[in-house]
Amino acid sequence: MNASRLLLLSAHEPVVRPDTDLGEVVRDLLAALARMPGCEVVHHEVQKLSDVERAVRVFRPDAVFNACETLYGESKNEPAVPLLLERLGVAFTGSPAQTLRSCLAKGEATALLRAAGVPVPGSMCLASADASVGLDAALSYPVIVKPEREDGSVGIGVDSVVHDDEGLRRAVRAITEGLGQPALVQTYVPGREIAVALVGYPEPRVLPPGEITFDAETFEGRARVLTYASKWDEASPDYGATRSVGAAASPPLLSRLAAVARRAFDAVGMRDYGRVDLRLDETGKPFVIDVNPNCDVSTGGGFAKAAARAGLSYDAVVGLIATSALARAPAGQGA
Repeated sequence: MNASRLLLLSAHEPVVRPDTDLGEVVRDLLAALARMPGCEVVHHEVQKLSDVERAVRVFRPDAVFNACETLYGESKNEPAVPLLLERLGVAFTGSPAQTLRSCLAKGEATALLRAAGVPVPGSMCLASADASVGLDAALSYPVIVKPEREDGSVGIGVDSVVHDDEGLRRAVRAITEGLGQPALVQTYVPGREIAVALVGYPEPRVLPPGEITFDAETFEGRARVLTYASKWDEASPDYGATRSVGAAASPPLLSRLAAVARRAFDAVGMRDYGRVDLRLDETGKPFVIDVNPNCDVSTGGGFAKAAARAGLSYDAVVGLIATSALARAPAGQGA
């Protein structure tokens, strides 16, 4: 039997930020894929869409392992590579282009979740911060203000949770003027933050949830949210003040978290793998605060930790993702 041909694609960005540097992820993936039995793996860095098409035409893969989270230096171009692969008829790992597009627009993703019956916080989008800006009748303070079209906690800081109209206008202005995009305003849910990862195709497996813990001293007197600094700025006191650990929960809560995460996964059309972030209110009710169809799949990321809690090695979970795409490959595609 001929070996399956896998093409690992990653984006070459001449200038990278900590949140867009995928060098470690690509190294981890390439090592794991190289150990897959019965697979031939080639890695290509791409700078533009024509590079993607050229790599596909030259290597003729059975499937592509898509590790492109940016293109042309912009995270908003994340759907571009999957869209091209769809047009070329090439199987690839991860979610379809439409899902990536929807999840990059947090307001649209929230609307899809709400329509599917997934519990989400009250939300509104604001395009500017003039003197008349205030909350919709369905929302009440405190609220959290996020960029509408970012991930990786870009644009989220210590002033993102606000308690009055003045703070709202200030936080919205920082996004609309500072980042040049609308702001998503959501009811702030102050309870535990839980992350639920899923993997597999066509039926995803819900992995044991993780929980974000917050250092009590660092977060004294302020909202416990994952800021950009806590994830990426090693010079900040926030960095290292949050940790991802296994979530301790009763069987009924675990069952509820799994059901909500699975419904969210399906509602936005995620495929192969992804992560659903939730917050618990004071009654223990879970609310989905974000969906991430292209979550960190490095050996040290929360996704790999969730897999380990399920008894899956890193090689095994990467293999599951790769074989999910190979299962969708048209017969004779790599020949």
